[in-house]
Amino acid sequence: MKKKFKLIDLDCANCAAKMEDAIKKIDGVTDASVSFMTQKMMIEADDAVFDRVLDEAEKCIARVEPDCKVVR
Repeated sequence: MKKKFKLIDLDCANCAAKMEDAIKKIDGVTDASVSFMTQKMMIEADDAVFDRVLDEAEKCIARVEPDCKVVR
């Protein structure tokens, strides 16, 4: 399943790249992208583990940029 999410307060392209790299390393993620220009994140993962993957992705985002939030 592929889902897109809006990001709030993503401040720089470098942070977006770090988030993307971290999310791609999460077990169960098939593909991921984080765009600074559009302030959006795309995650592709299996339906059975998607909620867990999204929770872990939010933790990765918080480590890189604590003020950035994901709109579910």
